[in-house]
Amino acid sequence: MPTAPTEHLIDIDRFTGELIQGWARIKQSIYVILTTRLRTRLMRLWWGSKFIDMQDKPGNEEVLMAGMMAAIVAINTYEPEFKVTKVIIDEFGPDGDITITIEGVDLVDYAQKRFRQTI
Repeated sequence: MPTAPTEHLIDIDRFTGELIQGWARIKQSIYVILTTRLRTRLMRLWWGSKFIDMQDKPGNEEVLMAGMMAAIVAINTYEPEFKVTKVIIDEFGPDGDITITIEGVDLVDYAQKRFRQTI
């Protein structure tokens, strides 16, 4: 069983090129996980999620539930510093935009975290 990390990982901000860590890195990582389709990264074929497959589908309960489960599984699998406790799909727009709220625990600081993102 994997153990919780003891310090935050360091990454590169995808827009500024600066080093980031902590909550900023976790939010960026979650966004990338949710917007990357499985089997699209050559060296990481099983990295990503099925969450993005919700786009262009009807906004019924089955699709929304499948999307929430895909988000939870992917984040808990590929983000070692964060444990999801709640996912809410706030808006499922006709233009394909999905607004999602993710709540969970930062496993390094043991602090409750929450953020809202439109994908």
